Amino acid sequence: MPQIYFDAASKGNPGESVCASVIIIDNDRIQFTKDLGIMDNHRAEWEGFIYSIERAIELEVKNALIYTDSKLIGDSIDKGFVKNEMFKPYFLKFKQLESNFDLIFVKWIPRAQNREANQLAQTKLRKVLKSKK
Repeated sequence: MPQIYFDAASKGNPGESVCASVIIIDNDRIQFTKDLGIMDNHRAEWEGFIYSIERAIELEVKNALIYTDSKLIGDSIDKGFVKNEMFKPYFLKFKQLESNFDLIFVKWIPRAQNREANQLAQTKLRKVLKSKK
């Protein structure tokens, strides 16, 4: 089953933010990054989550195991709702995108197990900050 790892990085909270995604299909590792502009770290994680799912759909992934080090996202998907109204549009977007998959699982992992996506996001953030100097 294809695996998706994603992460976000922000300089400040709110601050300049980016997200990164690593999608593993068989032996291929496909990496994506995106400049998100100014936002808080929780919104950046949700943006990264949706961005990663959209990239998987473009790659015609039908079954996916998504790994996140965001307890907020992991808990929200597990419980089937979000408490904070600000994140509701992201949750609803996930529910909409979910229909593109036969199977999709979201699993929380410790940050140490999300190293590749984290490093990719940190590298992208450094490049974005450098370009804006």
